[in-house]
Amino acid sequence: MFFVYLPFSRSPDYFDSETTPALVELKGEEIIANFVEDGKTYQVALDPVKFKNKIGQRVEVIYELSQPQHAKLNQAWGYWWQTNELLFAGGIFIVLLGIAYATTNSPDPSALAEQLEYKKENTGKYD
Repeated sequence: MFFVYLPFSRSPDYFDSETTPALVELKGEEIIANFVEDGKTYQVALDPVKFKNKIGQRVEVIYELSQPQHAKLNQAWGYWWQTNELLFAGGIFIVLLGIAYATTNSPDPSALAEQLEYKKENTGKYD
């Protein structure tokens, strides 16, 4: 279910957004990615640890034309996969797995006896 939810939950919206290359630059102590939209320059803050060796290179950003100031890097980790969503989906999976195990692990003795005594009735071919 998580993968069905994924393309429709991204912000900026994956289906209505534009992508453009952005230049990674050092501005003071921050590392940013600059891109130009409609003659105006916008910046995306980047993780200094991950991008300190990529200064001067280009990265792809994704943004909505109505809100280019809310651009994000178009990459798997950070845009498609986010830590909080993965933890939540994993937690739900573990809870559901626990419920399934608890309901099938030790059935009530009367229910088990009923299942063992069940015999299918003889019916016609098309009944």
